[in-house]
Amino acid sequence: MKKLLLLFFTVILFTGCYTVNKPNEDTVLKIITEELHYPHTIDYEIFCSDPAHAKKLLDLKLDTAGMVTIQKTQKLKDIGSPLITFTKAAQPYLIKPTDKEKKLDIQKVKIAEETISDIKLGTASEENGKKYIPVTYTVTFTNITPFSVLMKRDLSKPINHSATLRFIDGKWKLIKP
Repeated sequence: MKKLLLLFFTVILFTGCYTVNKPNEDTVLKIITEELHYPHTIDYEIFCSDPAHAKKLLDLKLDTAGMVTIQKTQKLKDIGSPLITFTKAAQPYLIKPTDKEKKLDIQKVKIAEETISDIKLGTASEENGKKYIPVTYTVTFTNITPFSVLMKRDLSKPINHSATLRFIDGKWKLIKP
């Protein structure tokens, strides 16, 4: 009887060591944040010498909002110079341009920050000896700037995404969506 009891505890001990625990939401948040580089800064490229971009900014009334100054007419000698300049009020939302962007008169502006706000873990499953967990996470937009009118989507609504975690080499890893 003692041998049977000892064998039972040995089996329980070894199976307990090899059981894969389902990760908690904090661990999943850390994995997704590291793998997908959250929070994201959403930006928009404005071509400062492009009349179509100037018209779009005028139509969206970013000039009357005090974010940009737009030359509505140009003299022949000014052709090729930027039509759009950014005011002091716009400075906190400007992203430093690269040398190539400077050369092409492109200015990136911040639209918002995309952050993960909620995570839901699905039921763990096993297929061909591999363990999987479906994950649904919700992203919301924060720090929305006045330049958000340039985007066609409604930034006040959260967006749901799906991903899958797989247990590989003793760790849970994200299978990129």
